[in-house]
Amino acid sequence: MAYGVDILADGTNAADLMGASLVEVHERVWQPTTYYIRYPVTNTDGDLVPLTDDRLSPGADLAVFQRSQGFNECLVKGQVFSQQIKLLHGTDGSMVEVIGADALLRMDRATKITQWPDDTSDADAVSSIVSNYGLTPDITDTDTRHLEDKRTLIQHDTDLNFCRMLARRNGYLFWVRCDADLVETAHFAPPPLESDDAALLTLNLDNPTLDAFDISWDVERPTTVIAQGWDGGAKEALNAENIEEPTGFPGDIRLSEIAGGDPRTASLIAAVSDVGDLSARARGVLLESSWFLTATCTVSAARLGRVVRAHSIVQVDGVGSRYSGFYFVAAVRHIIDESDHRMELTLMRSGWKASGAGVGFLGGLV
Repeated sequence: MAYGVDILADGTNAADLMGASLVEVHERVWQPTTYYIRYPVTNTDGDLVPLTDDRLSPGADLAVFQRSQGFNECLVKGQVFSQQIKLLHGTDGSMVEVIGADALLRMDRATKITQWPDDTSDADAVSSIVSNYGLTPDITDTDTRHLEDKRTLIQHDTDLNFCRMLARRNGYLFWVRCDADLVETAHFAPPPLESDDAALLTLNLDNPTLDAFDISWDVERPTTVIAQGWDGGAKEALNAENIEEPTGFPGDIRLSEIAGGDPRTASLIAAVSDVGDLSARARGVLLESSWFLTATCTVSAARLGRVVRAHSIVQVDGVGSRYSGFYFVAAVRHIIDESDHRMELTLMRSGWKASGAGVGFLGGLV
């Protein structure tokens, strides 16, 4: 049985499905959260179990919970879409891996061509779409409104790709999360930059939660953008000027200062409603390019005392004055076997601290 895992089938606790030998849940920015549940295959009453179990068949709804050590965390809820089966003579060592994904999977099934009503904002469109899937909207407002006498909002893609596109235009992210009550919420919001509940990851300190922390960075990416557009209603060119570099975590030095030297410039050309629309898209370009620092590490849920989720913030301490601080969690690979729940984290950052500026090599933020 996988460590601390509870599995619900169609919202009901399924005790006889708890015998999974391995459970993996992959959370990644811009991707559906996927799950992989591995079961041994046995010969029972002349048939191979659980290969014909309807609760593991196409479209079946499963939810994976971590409920050990006082946790009650729904890691993922969604439909089964695949199985990978390995059969050996005599069945010893035979296995089936059940694969499914969250509600974003359902949003990517049908291409649609839709002209949205006059005076629709990007946030309005996303809120309407996610509600059609039974998701609770958690939508951050957007400034741009699409007017018929200027430029209407037209969808010609799946709902998932359309919502992703609108998110990127505004410098937002789009993801789904299920809570302990099986309420599924669709989030459309900028990456978080503050948290009162950030998990603390430590290295080189007493009782560390990490054994290793790998860092890579690359500053060859845009720090400014030249944005030009065309107003189809007024029949005139538009220019968005003085687009500010995105704000990073509190106290961090921004990428432009770190990179120094020659400016690194991107170009954006788009047919837009107005300068505000063009400026929002330009800010989105800079935000996406600003995450120049990536870190990876592995942490145990039991050792840390909590579960880390994608689209959240963690604080890292004990990795030096420059690299200690807050990081955005871009991906988590939960690997749950019989003994532990390990989390392989991919973290991102758009700046770093000045050396010696309030952070010690063996101390945290002060």
